[in-house]
Amino acid sequence: MELALFGGPKTVTVSTRENWKRPIEEEKKLIWELLEKGKLSGTGANVCIEFEEEFKDFIGCEYCVAVSHGHLALMAAYYAVGVGPGDEVITPAAGYIGSYTGALHMGARPVFAEMDPKTLLIDPNDVEKRITYRTKAINPVHMNGNVCDMDSLMDIGRKYGIPIVEDAAHAAGCEWDGKKIGNVGDIAAFSLQGVNPTGKPVAGGEGGVVCTNDRELYERVLIYCHLHRHDIKKVLKNPLYRGFESEVLGLKFRAHPLALAVALVSLRTLPYRMEKVIENREKLFNGLRKIPGFEPVHSYPKAKWHGIYRGWPVIIKPEELGGVDPEKVKAALKAEGVPVKGHGWASGLPGEHLRMIFTRGFDLWGRGRGPLDPLHGFMGLPPFKPYKKGDYPITEELSRRVIIIPSYIEPEKGLIEQFIQAFKKVSENYEELLANP
Repeated sequence: MELALFGGPKTVTVSTRENWKRPIEEEKKLIWELLEKGKLSGTGANVCIEFEEEFKDFIGCEYCVAVSHGHLALMAAYYAVGVGPGDEVITPAAGYIGSYTGALHMGARPVFAEMDPKTLLIDPNDVEKRITYRTKAINPVHMNGNVCDMDSLMDIGRKYGIPIVEDAAHAAGCEWDGKKIGNVGDIAAFSLQGVNPTGKPVAGGEGGVVCTNDRELYERVLIYCHLHRHDIKKVLKNPLYRGFESEVLGLKFRAHPLALAVALVSLRTLPYRMEKVIENREKLFNGLRKIPGFEPVHSYPKAKWHGIYRGWPVIIKPEELGGVDPEKVKAALKAEGVPVKGHGWASGLPGEHLRMIFTRGFDLWGRGRGPLDPLHGFMGLPPFKPYKKGDYPITEELSRRVIIIPSYIEPEKGLIEQFIQAFKKVSENYEELLANP
């Protein structure tokens, strides 16, 4: 049958909309209560404590702190583990600026690592090659909720005495070896951005969460960014911190109570959404595994993941389709009605190292100061050596071949099956793509 791209009938004929609706009435109820009581400051009391306690219990960790954004959760985590000027932080080239920007603004230099070509996650072997005496944190990013190889990364961290700071923005509810993320590495940061079903797994518009099992890291997060937190002087146990006033170090990263009210409802629906998304993903992936030219992203045996945020990655294999250009494959799938996204990673770039600040360098604070200055050293760091195309060949090459299928909780009846048929049709008719420039 002729491809829809060249005039044939579309394969996907049912609606591609998501049918699951978030419980807005429950959100309204909690928000109305806060409005009536005038509880609109996030001092760590009322709904803020309620959210932290429920999130902590859900994750299974000892300590949980809500903050205003996910990237600030990571910034607080970097401060907690001691990252500072002149340090290095290893982060994936197929990552996102929010994963390392907190460390950058503390004066640390991001050092990028290659990806595992099967899981599309940071490669522990490449991480170890990039460790220097300046490395003060390793930053695995659980992209799409797919979980990094935490056993290998934790082993590396222990071997060199380097803390593991997880970016779990996409991974609330995901697990490694039966433990939820946030209860595995030294410290983890989550994002509450957006609104379900398309937002982060736990979503409240804006917000972030820091989780750890280490009391010292917990207290360092509090002193760094929780000005006037409820009972903070009683909470701080370390003798070094007991003399702090309630303003601690003066920064206020607190989450807004209205956001946490929405996030609390979202958290309570997460188990159901996870179950359905995993069920639908496996139905799709089981079908795609039988079709030449397409390879669903792999996961590690100990990982349980969902893909609620950003969806389900699929790798195009042109060598099985006569060497066809991946862009033609994407166009053909879209014409068949599959709502694929792709080209580049979270930023749309072939890799984080190809951002302007890394290809030219950047004088962050002016007057020859900062970790990315290509002309001057900084706090023991040598002058920054700009990256160029080709420095991360695996990450760059795969960026052309990875497409993302939206995740579904309650898809239209027959949609997943039609997606599979669309992929099959493109695979069986790839010669049409080759014959039409």
